[in-house]
Amino acid sequence: MDHFEFILIITSVIYALAVAQILAGVSRIAQSTSTIKLFPPHTIWVLNLFVFIFLIWWASWEFRAVQWTFPQYAYMLVAPTLLFFACSLLVPTELAGAEVRMEEHFFRIRRPLFVSYFLAALAASVDGNLLADEALWHEGRYGHVTLLGAAAWGYFTAGRRAHYLIALASLLAIAFI
Repeated sequence: MDHFEFILIITSVIYALAVAQILAGVSRIAQSTSTIKLFPPHTIWVLNLFVFIFLIWWASWEFRAVQWTFPQYAYMLVAPTLLFFACSLLVPTELAGAEVRMEEHFFRIRRPLFVSYFLAALAASVDGNLLADEALWHEGRYGHVTLLGAAAWGYFTAGRRAHYLIALASLLAIAFI
């Protein structure tokens, strides 16, 4: 086993745990006896995180030729750890009560969600520059900049309509990374 395979194992486990958070949360929502009032931006963010995790994991193949050091290894753990945290925030663990409003949950966890997402997207955006020979600017950067801007906007605004736009812009940006 080489260093890349060794590193990919732990990052894959953390990404798998993040995906498990999403899948388990969606399963809890589907099985809940409470009335669940969905909030479309929340639902889109569940999809955004799910897809983003697989894109970042897939892109990590680019680093197979890196001569690994411990700081690089530690850096590779940043994005999956932050995305796990974001996923664990996004899908509620408690669904008690007659009615569960996902909009209230979303706005309650909005700030830590967007901080962790912003930092994970930032780490994923520059990993090619730090670990490989990726050009500073390429066509994927438009998507990265959009994701970072959307995360910052999501942190600073509590506007309901704005969050529809933020979620949709992020989904489109992920499609172009």
